[in-house]
Amino acid sequence: MDALQQSAARLRAWCVNRALPVWADRAQNPDGSWVEHLHLDGSADKAAERRWRVLARQVYVYAKADSLGWFKGQKVAVSTYEKMIEVGYVHCVSSDGQVTDSTRDFYDHAFYILAASSLYALTRERKYLDDAEELLAWIDTALTHPSGGWRETDKTDDQASRRQNPHMHLFEASLFLYGETQNKKHLRYAESVFDLFEAHFIDDNTISEFFNANWNLENGTKGQTAEPGHAVEWIWLLGQYQSATGRDISTYQSALYSTALRGRGWFLNDEEDKSGEIHRETKRLWVQTEVIKAHLAMAERGTLGARDMAAATIDALFPTYLTEDGLWNDQINTCGANIAATIPVSTFYHILCMAAESERIANLSQ
Repeated sequence: MDALQQSAARLRAWCVNRALPVWADRAQNPDGSWVEHLHLDGSADKAAERRWRVLARQVYVYAKADSLGWFKGQKVAVSTYEKMIEVGYVHCVSSDGQVTDSTRDFYDHAFYILAASSLYALTRERKYLDDAEELLAWIDTALTHPSGGWRETDKTDDQASRRQNPHMHLFEASLFLYGETQNKKHLRYAESVFDLFEAHFIDDNTISEFFNANWNLENGTKGQTAEPGHAVEWIWLLGQYQSATGRDISTYQSALYSTALRGRGWFLNDEEDKSGEIHRETKRLWVQTEVIKAHLAMAERGTLGARDMAAATIDALFPTYLTEDGLWNDQINTCGANIAATIPVSTFYHILCMAAESERIANLSQ
């Protein structure tokens, strides 16, 4: 085995033997819902308010793990999904199950679509496809913006500020669904987001984050914000888009990859500006999983050194972020010490996707 195959195998073993069983046991409630996070001692925080999209992410995690043959996750995924739709497509729910914020949020809905699509991919049951299509139709009906793209929530008007991030996750969900159906109506959403990417999101080899209603950058520091994690996430997603459409987007991938690797070492910062000046030198785990996926995407393109970088960064996760008991340090400081106050459930979505991609690319012929 080469270095990436060894690293991917180690990561898979950690998911299969540690993380997947531990999180299903400790973080899922008897009613199918999930806690928001674990305490640092590994116990569930039963009192914290829950962002309801966390359930959607866990549907993806356990449906994907089952489809890979890593873990018998269908029961976990289905029970989570059923609780999710029983309460509704809301934003936040209290620890005792009361809806605390009924907002229908665009970012959340991208994950609700991904959840339904994941269960359709696993079971081929039509009801999950119907749910995904109904959610897409609702976004078009309730959130479509006259300047292109979609509004942030059902409670914001056409003059409100906007972000690239929820659009990126609709891009992801649409590509996933299209991969399962090959129905061009599902791909249409990804194509619409890609148009926004070309016109507004990519700027000076970075990803712009915050805009006014008409897709002009927000004024001041906010408009110059660059999150390295989102930039590398786009590298992987653009590879998925090229696979789905045959459209050559390698120039964009290369530009973002070059910026991401500018003197930052293995791990990327949480926030910089477009010039590379550091705003937050802390480093969330999810950002590093997306760095690895970017290396993997570039390795699939044949970029020299990307395969070894993916392997080395996976290996670096273990002494820094991933723990032997299947949990994780969610954020480190400049010295590499854990500074996270909790262990968020939501990070598992990033980890599982990265682990699955690691195994897929590791087994491609070099």
